[in-house]
Amino acid sequence: MGGANRVIPARGSTRHRPARFATACFGAVGIVVASSLVTSCSTSVTQVVHERPPRVVTVTIPSHGMVTSKWLSHSGQPRADVLLPAGYTRSKSYPLLVLLHGAASPYSWYVQAGLTDVFAHLNAIVVTPPGGTGWYTNWWNNGERGDPSWESYELEEVIPTILAKYRILPQRRYHAIAGISMGGLGAPFLGGRLPGFFGSVAILSGYVDPQLQQGLVNIMGILSLAAPKGDLDPNPVDGPSTGFYADGHNPTRLAMNLKQTRVFETAGTGVVSSADKAAGTIPTETVGLVEEGKIIYPMSEAMHRALVSAGVDVTYQVHPGGHLVPDFRGELEAMLAWGLFKPVPTDPSSWTNDTVATGGKLWSVAYRFARAPDQVVRFHQSRSLLSISAAGSEVTVTAGHCTVRSATPVEIDIRACHAVRGRSPSP
Repeated sequence: MGGANRVIPARGSTRHRPARFATACFGAVGIVVASSLVTSCSTSVTQVVHERPPRVVTVTIPSHGMVTSKWLSHSGQPRADVLLPAGYTRSKSYPLLVLLHGAASPYSWYVQAGLTDVFAHLNAIVVTPPGGTGWYTNWWNNGERGDPSWESYELEEVIPTILAKYRILPQRRYHAIAGISMGGLGAPFLGGRLPGFFGSVAILSGYVDPQLQQGLVNIMGILSLAAPKGDLDPNPVDGPSTGFYADGHNPTRLAMNLKQTRVFETAGTGVVSSADKAAGTIPTETVGLVEEGKIIYPMSEAMHRALVSAGVDVTYQVHPGGHLVPDFRGELEAMLAWGLFKPVPTDPSSWTNDTVATGGKLWSVAYRFARAPDQVVRFHQSRSLLSISAAGSEVTVTAGHCTVRSATPVEIDIRACHAVRGRSPSP
């Protein structure tokens, strides 16, 4: 799990809590009690208690071979920054925000960009795990899959480690995932892979439709000068752009996976914003304006149409600005104003989820294919009836005390715990 390697005070003002207490009066001299300041001398004096300010700690989250240092900006095991809220105490449980960074950036990008102060008054634990330039994907690699296995690392290592290390409120409404740019691809994709856990998803200038005409090749060209280790060739990541694996990692084509999730989406138009002017980033950052206006904005429009068509509860905001830190700050602030931890459905009787993953958990249903699927597989549950489309593989499904192994396609009555249509369960 790893201990804290560093502690960084988060920007933002210290919060104060007033309290009343009685004290003796020693002339006109104030009295300091512990670390509290007595501001006047009377039988009833206002005490200002200084809570511990927000702070960032860095933890090591081993990947167990899923991600090696080859894909990291540092040697050794992957690390994550954890922003602890003001007044943090181990005796209290908190909401959780998983905050994903963009391409060609380290796990510590939010700290380095000076954006942690945005969360000064968010009473939640914020985790920024590493994603390399891995697109939060288990790489296709000509069908071999993995190496690196970013989506498995985030879901199977990062989240369980954080849940074990910190006290997190258990309800789905208190778990959110968000990201900027490449992180804006990872947030809806990973949120859709674990829908029973994440209640809210925030997409900030997200790279949400890699198969759009303006997509991967263009963004790769823009980033190629900055990205390390030559990891920007799209083919090893998602395979052919018209293939099923690319479909199964495209958040726009997987919009139905977020049907029971609150979604916040925002993007810039590529026009200079007042924040850009105030920061003096123009004209030296014109590439960021082109990237946002010509690539991110069209993708965001496509994603929004898909979310609306799928019946998702989505809030969409378009603003002036580019793919630039001043505009990212505004998007983070807008996300917080929207609210990350509001009520969401907890146990839907009907849901649909499309995936190319070999295994995972969808609401109360855990699944594992004997071989990696050779096509996008649709899971659909309506009350106790679970249908699974063809996968080119047997599947083992576990729901509560029920476990069924069957060829696909199959329909399973989870309550009766047997396949009711399709091939019979394997022995």
